[in-house]
Amino acid sequence: MVRFRVALRAACCWSRRMCFRAEDGILRLTQAHRDKCVACLHPFSAIFLLVLIGFVFVYELWYVLPAIADPRGMWHKLNWLLGVYVVCNILGNWWLGFARSTSVESLSPKRQHPAAGEAHLWHYCTSCQKLVPPRSWHCRLCNACILKRDHHCTFTGNCIGHNNQRYFLGFLFHLTLGSAQALVYNAMLTSKSRAFGVSDPLLMLGQDRSQDPDFEWKYTVAAIFKLNFFLFMVPFGMLALQMLMVQRNSTCYKILDRSYDVGWRRNFELVLGKRCFWTFLWPTIASPLPNDGTQWTQKQFV
Repeated sequence: MVRFRVALRAACCWSRRMCFRAEDGILRLTQAHRDKCVACLHPFSAIFLLVLIGFVFVYELWYVLPAIADPRGMWHKLNWLLGVYVVCNILGNWWLGFARSTSVESLSPKRQHPAAGEAHLWHYCTSCQKLVPPRSWHCRLCNACILKRDHHCTFTGNCIGHNNQRYFLGFLFHLTLGSAQALVYNAMLTSKSRAFGVSDPLLMLGQDRSQDPDFEWKYTVAAIFKLNFFLFMVPFGMLALQMLMVQRNSTCYKILDRSYDVGWRRNFELVLGKRCFWTFLWPTIASPLPNDGTQWTQKQFV
């Protein structure tokens, strides 16, 4: 037992050192080739996202939905409206997450300097060479300090922070909703085509493919179903993580920090604004944030 604990501790130390080395290498690479990384990574991520959304939208609503529902029925029309609504929300939140600046430079010139009695709460950024508000951290890709920095998102081509985290949450929520909608359609089509038997390589053992003229089509339907399940789990997992951090008022940058936790409802209002969860209905719903990202109330520990 003692040997196992020693080996486990050594393995943990080794993995931690490897993570630090990998992170240090990535940081050096982005610092040395920032412009090239931004010029290549952001457009590629945006094009990949748009192509994927376009493919799923066309495939699900133009082929799968008519195959499982009467095109002349009300159910078909309602699902079409839901699909268009979800895609509009995905693209709207994605665009606003890109367009909304959340850097310290987005503040008014007066608020870029600490107010009287707040200087001790601010910290000095060696890259920007100036004092920045609490919870603001420098991003090497954006080359700026970000208000309440959470992480850098390559799909939005922007850092996620105080001013645009609301749109990132809406983006993930509707990605999850849209992929769940598509997953239901694909599950119904796979069941109707009797393609579940070819959805797993183990289930295909012993099958005579020559006796089934539709085998290739069934395999395609089953493959898209499995891909759809993966595309559902990724945004769902990211959304769950983000909601957990918002509920605790922490960030990816300091995921274990709960010193700013002021209660779950207040924490969500600090991210989503005055109208809170109503912002998930449409990206342009006005929902002013309680502060400008420079002043944060810390949790009082007894």
